[in-house]
Amino acid sequence: MSQATDLPSLYAELAVYQANVRRTFHYAVPDDLPVQVGQLVQVSFRTGLSQGIVLALEDQSPVQRPKPIQEIISAEPVVTPTQIAFARWLSEHTLSPLANCLWLMLPPGIAKRGGVRYRLADPESECPPEGETLSAQVIALLCKRGALTAKQLDRALPNRSWREAIRPLLANGRLLSEPILPEPDAEARTVRVARLLISPERAPEIAQGMARSPKQAAALLVLAEQGGELDLSDLARDSGASLHALRQLAAKELIEISEEARYRDPLAARHYPPQPIPTLTAEQAACWQTIRAAQDAEGGTFLLHGVTGAGKTEIYLCAIEHALAQGRQALVLVPEISLVAQTVSRFAARFQGQVAVVHSALTDGEQYDTWRRARNGEIRIVIGARSALFTPLPDLGVIVLDEEHDDSYKQSPPLPPPYYHAREAAIALMRLHKGVVILGSATPDVVTTFRARRGDLTYLHLPSRVIVPRSDSETAIAAPLPPVSLVDMREELRVGNRSMFSTALRLALRETLERGEQALLFLNRRGAATFVLCRACGYVARCPECDIPLTFHKRGESGQLICHYCGHHAEPPKRCPHCNSNRIRFFGAGTASVVEAVEGEFAGARVLRWDRDTAHKRGAHEAIWARFAAGEADVLVGTQMIVKGLDLPRVTLVGVMLAETALSLPDYRAAERTFQLLTQAAGRAGRGWRGGKVILQTYQPDHYAIQAAAHHDYETFYARELDYRRLLDYPPYKRLVRLLFSAPSHAQAQREAEAAAAALRAHIAAEDLSATRLIGPTTAHFGKLDGIYYWHILARTTEPARLVGDPATHWVVDVDPTDTL
Repeated sequence: MSQATDLPSLYAELAVYQANVRRTFHYAVPDDLPVQVGQLVQVSFRTGLSQGIVLALEDQSPVQRPKPIQEIISAEPVVTPTQIAFARWLSEHTLSPLANCLWLMLPPGIAKRGGVRYRLADPESECPPEGETLSAQVIALLCKRGALTAKQLDRALPNRSWREAIRPLLANGRLLSEPILPEPDAEARTVRVARLLISPERAPEIAQGMARSPKQAAALLVLAEQGGELDLSDLARDSGASLHALRQLAAKELIEISEEARYRDPLAARHYPPQPIPTLTAEQAACWQTIRAAQDAEGGTFLLHGVTGAGKTEIYLCAIEHALAQGRQALVLVPEISLVAQTVSRFAARFQGQVAVVHSALTDGEQYDTWRRARNGEIRIVIGARSALFTPLPDLGVIVLDEEHDDSYKQSPPLPPPYYHAREAAIALMRLHKGVVILGSATPDVVTTFRARRGDLTYLHLPSRVIVPRSDSETAIAAPLPPVSLVDMREELRVGNRSMFSTALRLALRETLERGEQALLFLNRRGAATFVLCRACGYVARCPECDIPLTFHKRGESGQLICHYCGHHAEPPKRCPHCNSNRIRFFGAGTASVVEAVEGEFAGARVLRWDRDTAHKRGAHEAIWARFAAGEADVLVGTQMIVKGLDLPRVTLVGVMLAETALSLPDYRAAERTFQLLTQAAGRAGRGWRGGKVILQTYQPDHYAIQAAAHHDYETFYARELDYRRLLDYPPYKRLVRLLFSAPSHAQAQREAEAAAAALRAHIAAEDLSATRLIGPTTAHFGKLDGIYYWHILARTTEPARLVGDPATHWVVDVDPTDTL
C-alpha cells in the first residue's frame, strides 16, 4: 500500500534536445514541481543532462520507473499547444525528429545542448611540465586553466583526438567528468532612464539658479524640452553632462534615474508616412471578396496568380486589415531578406506601429524580444523570411506567401533538419488556426497550379497589370506587360560583336540613360570571371576543399580566386601550375564585370551592384534598395535578388545578360526555374506611367522556357512542362525523396550510399512499393564541398513515409526537395 502511494501522480511526455533522437520520452513529475505543457525543463538523459519540452501531462506512464524531471528552466511555456501540434505535423511530413521541429520555434539563446566538463581529481597538486603526449597536454591545460568543457578543449586542441587520449586518465581516476547543461543566455534588455521630478515649466527658472553647475542646468533644460523623460545615455549626449553631474541632479531630487526593460526593435526609430489607399479594380475586388468570405468562415488556401504588377499586394493588405478587424494577427513571408525593407515600408505605411520583422539577419537580442512580444500578444503583423513562420502569434488569421514559387522557402541540406517548405507548413499551420493562406505569384510553382486546378486550393487570377495613380485625382488603369525582345548572341558573334552587350541592349541602355530613366541588368553570377583556364593543357583552377571552379574577383592589385561555397581564397596564377604555360585566361562574366563594362561604355552612368558580395553587411539590402528607389543611381546590376518582387516604377529597361544560366544544370526543374527568373526579371520593367521594355540575351533562343518567358505565356509553359513531368514521373505525378550521404572520403560516402540503396530495394520489394523507383546511388552534382564528399539517392514515390520508415541516423532525408543536385 505504501509503495502505491509513493508512485508519482503525474507523468510528462517530453521531446529532448538531442541530436538524432526521433522518439519522445516519459518522465515523472515531482509533486513540488508545477510543470505545465509547453515548458522547458531539465532532465537526465542517458549519461548527461538535456533540455526537454513538455508535450503532454498524463496520469499514467507507458514505461516502468521513469526518471524524474529535475527542474523547470522556463517559468512560462515556451511553446503553445498549437505549436506542439504544428511541430508534430512537421515531424511526420518531413520525417524529421520532433525535437528539431520544436526547437525551430525558440529564439536564439534559449536552446542549449548538454555537455561535459572535465577537471583534475586533485587540483591542488603541482602542475607538471607540459609533455609531448596529447594526454599530458590536456593535464597541463586543466592544471593551468581549471575545469574546462569539451567545447573549450576542442578550441584549445583543434583537430586533435583528445577524447581518446584521456580515456585512461578517466579510468584511473586522475581526471573527473561531470555532465552540465548551460543556462539559457537570452535575456531582456534594460536601459537607464532619467525622469523630471519637477514640472517642465519650472525647469528654466531652476536652471538659472545653477550658474556654478552649467552641465546640470543644461541637462535639466534638455529633459524639460523632451517631455520630462529620456534615456540616460541620450540625455548625457544631448546636454554634455557627465554621469556624475546627472547623479547630482538626482541627489537634489530634481530628476530620478531608474532602470526599465526596453524591447530591441529594429523598426522602433523608423517613420513610414501614410500612403493613399487605391480603389480596387473589378478583378481585384472579385478576388478580395472570395478571400474575405473564407476569412468570415472556416478559412482556406488560395493561389493568387497575378501577372507582375497586377496589384496582388493590395489584396494582401485588404486581407490583413480584415484579420486585424477580427482581432487576429497576420504573417507576411517573403523569399529573401532583400525584399523585407520594401515590404515593411508598404505595410507599415498602411498599419502604423503594428509591424515587426523576423529574419536571421537580426541580432539575437532583436529576435528574442520579437519572440517575447509576439508571445505576449503585443505584435499584430510580422514580416519576414521563412523562419518567421515559427513566430508564436497566438491567434493567427492570415498568412501571405509572396512569390510562393521561390526555392528560398525550402530549407535544404547542408542546413540542419527539418527540411520543410514554408508553403506546405503555412497551409498546415492555418488548418490548426482556421485561417487563410494566400499564395501569391506571377509564376506559380507548377505543382501549386496543378493542385489548385485539381481543386485542392482555390484558384484566383489577376490577368491584367495595373498602373497605380500618380495623384488622388487619377484612377488606376490597366496596362500591357512590357514588350520583350530576344537577342540571339550567336548572331552577335557572327557579325563581330564580342562585347557582353548586344547591339540592341547597348542602344536601349544609352537611350534610357539619355532620358534620365533607370535600368536593371540581371546576371545570375557573382564576381568578375566564372572560371580560370589554361589554354595550353586545359587546367581549371578549382577549390581544393570543394572540387568546383574558383571564381575570379577583382580585389586588391591582382584580384583573388574565391570559392562561393566554402570561402577558400587563392591568388590567381600567372603561370599554369600543371604545364608552366603563361596561357592563363579568365572566362565567363559575373556581376562585377557587368558593372565595369557599364562604367566603361557609358561615361557618367551611376551604377549600383546588388549581390551577396555587396550586401553581406547588416542593413546593406535596405541601403541599396533605398538608394536606387530614390534615384541615386541610373543602373542596378545584380543577381536573382533584384528580380524578386521589387517594385521600382522608374525602371523602364530590363536587360538579361544571359538567359540560360540555369538550363544546363542536371535538375528536372531547370526549365521551370529559368522561366520563373526570366518572367520575374521582365516584370520589373514598365511598372510606372513611362512604360518599359525588356531585352533577353541568349544562346538558346528556341528553348520553350525562354520563348514562353519572352511572350509572358504561363499557360503554354505550364502545359509543356506538365507533359515533360508526366512522361518522366516527376512531381506533381510523384513525390521525390532525396537521401544524402556524406563522409570525409569518397569511398566511405559511396559505401554508405550503396548499402542504403540495397536496403531500400529490399524494403521496396518486401513492402510491395511497386510505384517507387530509385535513381542512383551516384555522386552528387557537387561531389565535394568544404572537404566532405557527397553521394545521393533520388526516389520517385507516392509514399515517402513508407519508403523511408525509420531512417538510419547518418541518412539525410529530404522529402519533396527543390534541389536535386
